[in-house]
Amino acid sequence: MKIVTASQMAELDRQTTTIDGISEKTLIARAGKTTAEWIAARFTAATRRILVLAGKGHNGADGAVAARWLRRLGYSVKVINAWEKKTIQIVESEINRHRRSKFQLLIVDAIFGTGLNRPLAEPFRSLVRLLNSSRLEIIALDIPSGLHADSGLPLGVSIEARHTLAFGLPKLGLVQEYSADYVGDLHILDIGFPQNLVARIQTPYDLLTVQDIAPLCEPRKRTAHKGDSGRPLIIGGSVGLAGAPALSARAALRTGAGLVSLIVPQAIYNITARLAGPEVMVHPIGRKGTKCFNQASFSKLHSLLINSTALVLGPGLGQNPSTRSLVQTLIRSSPVPMVLDADALNLISGSPSILRQARQKIIITPHPGEMGRLMGISPRKVQADRFRIAETFAKKWKVTVVLKGARSIIAHQEHTHGIRFSVNALAGNPGMATGGSGDVLAGILGALLARDLSAADSARGGVFLHALAGDLAMPETGGGIAGDLIEKLPGALLSIAS
Repeated sequence: MKIVTASQMAELDRQTTTIDGISEKTLIARAGKTTAEWIAARFTAATRRILVLAGKGHNGADGAVAARWLRRLGYSVKVINAWEKKTIQIVESEINRHRRSKFQLLIVDAIFGTGLNRPLAEPFRSLVRLLNSSRLEIIALDIPSGLHADSGLPLGVSIEARHTLAFGLPKLGLVQEYSADYVGDLHILDIGFPQNLVARIQTPYDLLTVQDIAPLCEPRKRTAHKGDSGRPLIIGGSVGLAGAPALSARAALRTGAGLVSLIVPQAIYNITARLAGPEVMVHPIGRKGTKCFNQASFSKLHSLLINSTALVLGPGLGQNPSTRSLVQTLIRSSPVPMVLDADALNLISGSPSILRQARQKIIITPHPGEMGRLMGISPRKVQADRFRIAETFAKKWKVTVVLKGARSIIAHQEHTHGIRFSVNALAGNPGMATGGSGDVLAGILGALLARDLSAADSARGGVFLHALAGDLAMPETGGGIAGDLIEKLPGALLSIAS
């Protein structure tokens, strides 16, 4: 699904009315009705009261239409004109009244839309602060009021929504990393923009959806055997980091890999083999007591690598200087495509030019700290300009970049249009921020890459599948562990394919 800027969305609105003959009134009617249907599907009229805060423009009209439909559906709804002089007092009174009642108050934010481009002034600044401090559930229509539609930054202050219902297409500001706390859960509602007009929009940004990923998760043929489903090899682990490669291996199996091999230093062989489980073929490297990999490990690694269909290098690898030359050798000589994760990235951070010497396609999976080390900049600078940072690295070193975060970005080379971005903003939750989650992602990517998918498709499918499994496994409040996520991978695959 295409991600658009505010100006592109305005142009689509204009063309829809002038070329296709669909009036603004019709679009507003569709937006309001679709909003009401979305709310009715999730919130019971018997326990909810709804307060709609409406502005002067199209956004306010969307809210007013939604209110009319919600009343028809049996909801108690009050619409407040956000431009009234006593709006703050009225809203505060409504909030206090419903705190004493048996009903839960639901706020619909229809104050400002995507056209806002200057900081909120009073009294709207105070109104937004009041709503945010109320801790009530807020549903924002199209965009949270006060959020810039392109940058995703608050214009002074912004509504902190629990849900944002974007009409037609997602706006760029809604999928930025730093807008996640304002947008909440993002939902895209179809209000009937003509597909021929949508097809004309030129944008390098795509939003990952189930429909995009489904072709990558098709059921196996009835005659399939384990050799048909990919043979990823995982190289990682060191003393103190024995669990990381085991998580990757288990994730690869749960993603559907037919055969998974894992190579670890001799010193952690017993514990890693136990953690990985009997289904993983675990091979020790080095003499008894060997704690990490070194260049001498290459001969045995290579014999296993040539019988694999993808390589995952890095989970728990450690940063011993003796391991650096082995990582460089594997990048230069691997006969199969590879995922470079965690310490494999740290070990090449001083010389990323080694990536240009690779014989096969590469996916790298840095978090902001690792990306900063690769680029020689601070994590803060990475976070401040994630799209440009990912684009710069992907273009310079000819790799597919998965820049992890609350809004993970995949940057990859497209044959005719330069770098293309895919953004995950529809799946995943804060509960996934736990140790081992990145190791699970590396294993998922390795499993998909081992099936001879392209690096871009493996990255796109892997990121979305990982996030969807996280939604099935992880409470947003935390407490879930990476192993829980692994166990939900088959269910996530099934939900995508069905």
